Amino acid sequence: MPLKRLSLAAVGILATLYWAVPAALLSWQLDRLIFTSQKHDATHEAQRFDVSMAPDATVLVRRYGNPGARCLYFFPGEHGGMGTYEETLFPSLLEFGTVYAISYPGQDGARGQGHVALLPDQVEHAIRVVSRTARCEIDKSVFVGRSFGATVALLEAERSHPKGVIVDGVGADLPVVVRAWIARHKVFYGWRMLPVEWLLAKQRYSLEPVLTALAPMPIVIFQGTADVVTPFSAAQAVARGHSNVKFYPVTGGRHDNSYVLARAMYLDALRKIVAFR
Repeated sequence: MPLKRLSLAAVGILATLYWAVPAALLSWQLDRLIFTSQKHDATHEAQRFDVSMAPDATVLVRRYGNPGARCLYFFPGEHGGMGTYEETLFPSLLEFGTVYAISYPGQDGARGQGHVALLPDQVEHAIRVVSRTARCEIDKSVFVGRSFGATVALLEAERSHPKGVIVDGVGADLPVVVRAWIARHKVFYGWRMLPVEWLLAKQRYSLEPVLTALAPMPIVIFQGTADVVTPFSAAQAVARGHSNVKFYPVTGGRHDNSYVLARAMYLDALRKIVAFR
C-alpha cells in the first residue's frame, strides 16, 4: 500500500510539473526562451557602434557600405547571425543604401541578456545614436526585419516613421508562435491545452494593431508557405484588409530560407519603396 501511494504521489508530482514548468517559463522566463542559442559569427563590417543601455548591456550596430542619407536598418531574428547575412542578404541591400545591422543584447558580440519588454526602447535609442553620428535621414530610410526582427522592425517603424518596411517570417502574434513551437515538439503534445494567450496577455506583440497604426506607410511581407515557425496562414490572415500592406507568399519557403528564395521579389519591393513618394 505505501508503495502504491508513493507511486501515485510521484505520478501526481510529475503531472503537475509537466504543466507548471511551461506555464512558469512563459510567465517569468520569456526572455530566456526567446533569446537562446545566440550566434557569434565573425563579421566584416566597416564600422561599429556600441550603444550602451546599462553597465552590462549594449546594442551593437554594424555599418556596411559608405555613409549616406539613405539607410537600411536591419533587424535580425532572436538568434542573430550577422556573419550569415553578410553573405546572403547585405550585398543586395547595399545596392540601395548604407546598411546598419542591429544586434540586440547578447547577440553577435553585443553584451548582456536580451529582454523583450526593454527591446523597443533600446532599439529606438540605438537608432537615434546612429542617426546623429551618421548621415541617416529616417524618412528616407527603410527598415528590414526577419523572424523576431520583423516584429521589432514594425514596432520601431511605429515610433520612428521610416519610408517603408520589408519583413519576412513574421509572427501574427507571440501566442501563435508559441503554439507553433509546441506543435513541432510531439513530446510536449499535452501543452497544447495550456492557456497560452492568457499567460502572454501582457506580451502578445500582436501584428494587427501595429499594421493599422502604420497606415499609409508601405509595408511588404514575404512569408514562406512551408514556414512552421511563424505559420503562413496566421500571418496572411492578419495582413488582409490593410491597403498599405503587400503580402507575398513564398512557395515552398521555410522560415530560414524564404528571403533567399524570394530574392528577386525582395529587391523589387525595396526598389519600389525607395522610389515611393
